[in-house]
Amino acid sequence: MLNSKWSIISGFTHKNIILISLAILTGLCYNLLTIMIPISIGKFYELSFGFSSHRLAAFKFVPFMDAPDFNSFLLFFFFLVLLRLLFEYLNRYGIALVGERFSKLLREQLFSNQLQIAMSVYDSKGIGKYLLRYSGDLKSIQNYIKNGLIRFAQDVVLLSTVVAAIGYFDIHLGIIIAGCILSSSVMLWLINKALYKASLERRNKRSGMLSFVNTRLRGIISLKAFNKYQPEEKRYQKRSNDLYDIGKRYAKIVALLQSIIPAITYGMLGVIMFYVFSSTQGSDKLSGSSLLVLILLIISILPVLRRSLRVSIIWKLGDISFTKLIDIFNLPKENQLPFEEISLSTEEIIFKDVSFEYPNTKKSVFKNFRLCIIPQSTTLFQGKSGSGKSTFIRLLLKLMSPTKGQISYGNLKCSELSEKTIRKNISIVSKDFPLYGRDVYEAIVYNRKDRNKEKAELLLEHLQQHEDTQNQLKLDSKIGDLGCNLTSGQQKILMYCRALLTRKPILIIEEPLKELNSKTQRLLLQLLTSIQQQRTLILLDDHEVKGFHIDKIYYL
Repeated sequence: MLNSKWSIISGFTHKNIILISLAILTGLCYNLLTIMIPISIGKFYELSFGFSSHRLAAFKFVPFMDAPDFNSFLLFFFFLVLLRLLFEYLNRYGIALVGERFSKLLREQLFSNQLQIAMSVYDSKGIGKYLLRYSGDLKSIQNYIKNGLIRFAQDVVLLSTVVAAIGYFDIHLGIIIAGCILSSSVMLWLINKALYKASLERRNKRSGMLSFVNTRLRGIISLKAFNKYQPEEKRYQKRSNDLYDIGKRYAKIVALLQSIIPAITYGMLGVIMFYVFSSTQGSDKLSGSSLLVLILLIISILPVLRRSLRVSIIWKLGDISFTKLIDIFNLPKENQLPFEEISLSTEEIIFKDVSFEYPNTKKSVFKNFRLCIIPQSTTLFQGKSGSGKSTFIRLLLKLMSPTKGQISYGNLKCSELSEKTIRKNISIVSKDFPLYGRDVYEAIVYNRKDRNKEKAELLLEHLQQHEDTQNQLKLDSKIGDLGCNLTSGQQKILMYCRALLTRKPILIIEEPLKELNSKTQRLLLQLLTSIQQQRTLILLDDHEVKGFHIDKIYYL
């Protein structure tokens, strides 16, 4: 696998070693102070009632344990409480910061990864699956890091230290508590096996519902036009019922798990009370101060014990989320070959015996297709809808790969060039490649430097000079989602701006004059004719395109 859970965690740990070390160090200090407070109360018992314990005498290396009077002890006790407050705050903030940084890293890696996923994956699986499903997974993974690893490690250290301290006061009681913790962990592990299966099924059902809703809303215009309200509602209700059924099973297991943990801790407390009561009847009974310290230590670890017993839920959910995330990381990607700063302006575009067919169809779009496009020439591909014009563009941009045959740029094979290298040389005007961004400037300019803004403004004004004043766009005009606020003519003009501003050597134009008024058509013809000698023009249309000097025509 290209990625694994532990390789991701290891890489993050290496980059954030100082923050993680501080979080762990403050946790150790916080845990130590948590133990010292119950022990200090044993000292208070001695000072108040004039007793002494040989067991507490072992802690005289701690300053307040040797306090000569109550006032000195009380002053140090409050200092201890404030110190614990400080370390607990730093520890909680540090752990939260680790979680936020880890989520940030994964968010950025995931988005970067999704931009590189091969188009064939998007075509087969749908975009919505990747956009909607991972927000909950990131939350589970964040909890896995914060509570499943760092806080759990601190809790284990605290529990081990407290059990050791209890064992110092009474070795048998320490063994009893350790045994109870071990047996409880085994019991909860068995319950969590069932929880893992239910959690996985529940998450898959949820993801399926999100994908279903996304698909229907993207096709809402068809749904409304064909009155498919009731069929889609029934399909959704069926999915909703399935999710409800698995949700009930999941809720049963979680309810059992959450209710059994307090029962385990209280049951353990009952066993401890029985033992302590029995031991006080013997000759070697505990002193009052030692008994008080034991009780307070046990009470202080009960919340920690509950949290530790619940950690298996966090592990299971985190493992599911990591698995889903890593599956996305390991999908086929583009740009696995190194990027090369190569100009294709003087290279012939060659299709040699290229065949292509879409999955789940036996009909070939291209079969043993051959062509040669001369650099700085104008080539027209003419064919009706469905003849393969869009597929040809995708093959040329390496958005798809041929089923058979070879595409090359001069002596450079397309299969040996990265997608980025190829697309650095090709710009395109086509409705299959929509505009995106908040405003016109964002939609047409790749680099937002001031000098590019001036060029964009001049080109936009030039191409709109024959448009109605009310329809003319400015750089700050809002375009809506994928240009939905624009007319088809406005979209076409902005697509020309976007393509011409890049000054790439190969320019692909689908239906070059469609959707434009006659004056704008003549203006664009003049502009494109003036650059025919400097760029390779590839035109695609249903009919013959008039006004251009066409060097070669291919009929699809």
